[in-house]
Amino acid sequence: MVNRKANDSGRDTNAELAISYIREFSLQAGRYRTQKTEEVLLMINRSASVLSTTIQAQYFNPLQLEISKFFIDLHAVMTALPPDSDALWTCVTLVTHCMRNLDARRAIIEEYRFVPMLTLVLKRTQAEDKRRRVLVLLQELTYGIRITWEESYLTTLFNQLIGIINNATDGDETDALVALSIIINLIYKNFVVHFLFLRTVNISKLTRKILNYGMLANKLLIILSDDFNAPDEKYMQTFLRTTFSTIDDCIRNWNVPHLRHIVDFLTDSSSNCYLHNALMNYTYYVEDIERILENLENVTDGSDPNEDLRKHQHMSLGLIFQLLRYILNLSLEPRTDGTENIISIDSNIPRLYELLSFWVSSDICGVDAINLLDTLVLIAKKDTLSQRISRDPALVIQLIAITENTESTAQHKSAILQFLLTLLHQNKTEKLILSKITESYFDKLLAPLLASKTETSVTTMAIEEIEKSIFCLVLLINFASIAKKAYFEKCCMLLQMQQIQYSLARGILNGGETVACAIFKISQFEHFPQAQVAKEISSLNASSKYMTHTPSSEQWCNINSILKSHKNLVSKEVEERLQALIELLSNAHRNNQLNNIATSHVVELLNYNVQKFEGIESSMRDRLDAASAEITNLTQRINLQNAELQKYHTLNFELHINQENLQTECKDLKKQKENLTINLTDLMKKLSQSTESLQVSEKRLSVKISEMIALQQQHKELIEQFTNKTEELEKLQATSKDNVVRIEKLKKSLVAFETDIKEKVRIIDDRDRELAKSHKALEELKEAKKKSEGIITVLEGQIQEKNETIRNYEMELSETEEMRKTIMSLMESKKPKRK
Repeated sequence: MVNRKANDSGRDTNAELAISYIREFSLQAGRYRTQKTEEVLLMINRSASVLSTTIQAQYFNPLQLEISKFFIDLHAVMTALPPDSDALWTCVTLVTHCMRNLDARRAIIEEYRFVPMLTLVLKRTQAEDKRRRVLVLLQELTYGIRITWEESYLTTLFNQLIGIINNATDGDETDALVALSIIINLIYKNFVVHFLFLRTVNISKLTRKILNYGMLANKLLIILSDDFNAPDEKYMQTFLRTTFSTIDDCIRNWNVPHLRHIVDFLTDSSSNCYLHNALMNYTYYVEDIERILENLENVTDGSDPNEDLRKHQHMSLGLIFQLLRYILNLSLEPRTDGTENIISIDSNIPRLYELLSFWVSSDICGVDAINLLDTLVLIAKKDTLSQRISRDPALVIQLIAITENTESTAQHKSAILQFLLTLLHQNKTEKLILSKITESYFDKLLAPLLASKTETSVTTMAIEEIEKSIFCLVLLINFASIAKKAYFEKCCMLLQMQQIQYSLARGILNGGETVACAIFKISQFEHFPQAQVAKEISSLNASSKYMTHTPSSEQWCNINSILKSHKNLVSKEVEERLQALIELLSNAHRNNQLNNIATSHVVELLNYNVQKFEGIESSMRDRLDAASAEITNLTQRINLQNAELQKYHTLNFELHINQENLQTECKDLKKQKENLTINLTDLMKKLSQSTESLQVSEKRLSVKISEMIALQQQHKELIEQFTNKTEELEKLQATSKDNVVRIEKLKKSLVAFETDIKEKVRIIDDRDRELAKSHKALEELKEAKKKSEGIITVLEGQIQEKNETIRNYEMELSETEEMRKTIMSLMESKKPKRK
């Protein structure tokens, strides 16, 4: 508890520090609008540098008024700064830092419209390293971007990106790859931008240029497959292999926008037959999923001090769970060619189960984990998972506890209820679910809906809470089909309640496909109130018809399909061919090579119309740029006003709470006043009664006074005795203190003696151990001596033998010497004498 308070106080301090630095930046930005001096530029550079290095991204909350002003000032400063200014590139670093906060990233893209401004910065920048920084920032900002109309900056941005790709040289394609990635982000799921791209770019020339760009080239061809030829199957397989490797990189860096873009692209394969067939034919699911699981198993759900990192981790996990669920559903689809489906990840199911069991309680990725777990239970062969759950019911107990927790979200509870319904239909886990869930469990889940007594209160209830109640009803009705005696009457009673009927009507009109299927299951109950629910649906439909069924809204909703169905838009390639034809005719007309006068007049008229339309186009483009700038300004002002409104709502809410508290205190004070008035009346009555008894008491008091005089005399005598006893006690206490001092001295001496004795005993023990070691060494020396004596004896014997041998050798040597001398003498005697 203390640590939590310390953390909260630390966060408050950091938040205040962040706000102070942000206000400093806004102050310098305001100065720059009036004083564009080097000193102000240095202050802006310093302030932006401090914000990007000192303040954590989690404090850039776009809902706060100061942060909204900060983003507006940052946008204005970056627009006004020259491209060679260091302050501009420090601001680019600051924007990159703020993007780590996903809420701030969404605001930077949608509400403050930094992408058009960065397009202008990209156009003005010539240095390659700085241009690369802007490209990388645009790449991060455009992941998952949604654009609903042809904004004016798009043409400029496309021209810049295509120019970077065309100017790229072999071996130095880094900027071109990032530019191609931005193009893909812009046109993916943005049909208006898609068709603007087709009209702006020569697709044939572009596809020839990017043939060697690998995954990105294949991705662009997949998106354009409805208009151009899709890549070959082998390239599609390479593309998927590289995509799964990119997913690993996203997990290592917890890059949520990029990962969401990849997952959306893969899970949207049903709208692209080429990508769908490639996913059905992909054969590396097992090893790719094993690699992903190895990365995910290292993530812990501890209380990470960096709240942003924890949020990014959980969101990444949720996206991975969505992708894995999509792959599992693909494994159930029949192939169009009639062959057997080759997708199989059965070997990874146990590891997936362990991982999902750990994350089902997460407030961010728990819903996706439960949905994937539900799919796993349904497709696992031989009921392996349901059998495992029945043996170890800890998971079911944990899920039931989550649904009973008031802090859990309604979506979390809905996912758990659907999973429990799946387990109820499994033979292995049916008894487990029936035993762990009681009637009170349904009462707790339906309590918020049943507490809404009026139709208005049900209308204001969140649709997620309505959906949760509907799934609870489905589970209850399934319980009634198994244990009819215990739950049948309860189901009938609930279905007759108006709150339940109204929630079913709202679920039909406002819920999704899963909710509608759940309501149809409820309608199969034999006492389902069809007439009442139909009446509620009719009344709801009539009240909301003017909001949802206007011709303009229907036309706007269908604009993407309208654009998709029209193929008569002129592409850039056709436009270039027409321009070449016009120039050819114009040259022929200037050179008097046209014999037909009518044709020359047509050409002249055509040139006039072309010039006229070019002027109109230029004027419209200028007006579009101005409108775009005005939209950016208005959007930022709207967001600023929304932040102010949010602040005012917060203050209003606080005032409302204070008012309610004051009203409550006022009521309490009124009750206290009434109680005091009643008490005062009672006291006055008691006072009148006490007056009579007081007179009687006075008489008794006079008698008591006389008795008290006698007692005072006794008291004096007792005081004298007490004084004498006190003096004796003081003497005894002094003697006791002396004795205590002596005892303390004796205790200290005793402790010193004990310490000395322990030290002596320790020394004796050490000496004993040393003596034992010495004895042991002595014994070893004696043993060595005995061995040495034996060796010496042997050596002495050997020496004697050697000496004997030497004596023999000496005798032989002497004998040999004598023989030599004899021989020499004989030889001397036999020599012929000289004449």
